[in-house]
Amino acid sequence: MAEEKGLKKALNDLNEAVKDLSSLHVQTFSGEVGITIDSDKGYKSIKEQIEKSKADGKLDLVAETLAQFDGDSYNFVKKDLDDIPTITLEVHKNAVKAGIETRIGLLGLFKSLLVK
Repeated sequence: MAEEKGLKKALNDLNEAVKDLSSLHVQTFSGEVGITIDSDKGYKSIKEQIEKSKADGKLDLVAETLAQFDGDSYNFVKKDLDDIPTITLEVHKNAVKAGIETRIGLLGLFKSLLVK
């Protein structure tokens, strides 16, 4: 019975991972965030503090990209590009590129595990 629950959980986890691989969502913000990293929470702590800063209006969305597995995409860039430091757009572009490369690598890994 425990093995069945473990297998079911593993399949559910795999299903969630595949869903996460099917799209790429990158948001780049500009503004001020005072972050205290909680070593027990790690990345989750940073993400929570960024979400709070967004809600408090301390961050401005500068660029956003949503790319779907089927090739559809949504892109947003802040209206006044003169207010955006060049490095900010480079960071966004590199994050999108890294996300795509990571997904390609993971899909290749899954393929090699499934096709033998």
